[in-house]
Amino acid sequence: MVMNQLLVIALFTTLIMTQNDNKLSPGITDGEILIGNIQDLSGPLKELGFLIPAGSQLYFDYVNENGGVHGRKIRMITEDHQYNPQKAVVAAKKLIEKDQVFSLYNVIGTSPAEAIRSVLEESGVPLVAPATMSGTMSDLSRQAGDLIFHTDAGYDVQSNVLVNYILEQNANAKIGVVYQDDDYGANVLKGIAEAEERHGITIQKEAYQRGAADFQGQTMNLVRGKITDVIIAGIVREPVTIMKTAQAMKYSPRFFGHAPTVDARVTLMAGEAGEGYTACYFAFLWDSDEPGPTLYRKLCEKADIPKEMVGIYNFYGFATAQVLVEGLERAGKSPTRKKLVKALETLNKWESGSYPPITFNPNDHAGVEKVMLLQVQDGKQVAITGWLE
Repeated sequence: MVMNQLLVIALFTTLIMTQNDNKLSPGITDGEILIGNIQDLSGPLKELGFLIPAGSQLYFDYVNENGGVHGRKIRMITEDHQYNPQKAVVAAKKLIEKDQVFSLYNVIGTSPAEAIRSVLEESGVPLVAPATMSGTMSDLSRQAGDLIFHTDAGYDVQSNVLVNYILEQNANAKIGVVYQDDDYGANVLKGIAEAEERHGITIQKEAYQRGAADFQGQTMNLVRGKITDVIIAGIVREPVTIMKTAQAMKYSPRFFGHAPTVDARVTLMAGEAGEGYTACYFAFLWDSDEPGPTLYRKLCEKADIPKEMVGIYNFYGFATAQVLVEGLERAGKSPTRKKLVKALETLNKWESGSYPPITFNPNDHAGVEKVMLLQVQDGKQVAITGWLE
């Protein structure tokens, strides 16, 4: 009698657990997976905030047209944070609490992405492929670190690679770095400090405030310091202005930059001053013959995407969307947020065709820790190295 009762209890418990396991998660319906994106649609990065999610949507449309993920179509809601951390928090809460998204994805900017950590922790909602290269995003010891999956080589990694490369080319180089005085710059300086210790050198540091348009003071300080090689941790305006300011001063060091400066507008706007500019990048170039870029260009042509949109940032959205979709596929037919986390942690040297091999596991959410160097030659960005780390 007792055995029968225990058997009934065990069967009942198993049934309840199975039902809970198969219960649809927020953001999941029989026909849809709802994803939340937070971009800068009206602030200083509004051009990127338009191009990146458009690239993501291009890939989601491709997936949806081919049956979706386990029969479900992906729908993405994009909110505007204007590159403001406080507004990012408001947007994240709206997407999670009101819209009931399944996962957050591609939140742009280091400070905005850092600002929503408490929201992620409280809700248990994952953040896949934050659109920032800060290595802090893959630090599992930080708040909600177990919920964030980073796809980009960190600024600290990039700083190390750049210093290594500069010293390989010229052992007597005097290096300077111009950095944004915020979370972006903090992660850049982490890598700079590591490189200083490893090589036994001192690197001159020049800070600027986000949105700065005048770099004469920083450039003059580099001249006074007799700096031969300058690393610029900026986006578009900063490298262009610094290189043109240096040109006007008849100061001609070699210029290097972090991945956000890999933008065709830098080459175009800097003109002759930008010739030879060398920067890190963590994915294949959008116009290369690799499988990811080839599919991207094919879909751009099919969708009649304007030529001015086709390029590195639009492709970035496309490439990160591939990672999210792979995680959703692996999460199975009855996905939950916890299943998505566990599914992404099974990626082991996974090749998307757009990134170098990506690896996630419970002890590592960095994804990619390699970069290649691209150099402006005759007005065009050309890969001058293989993958470096």
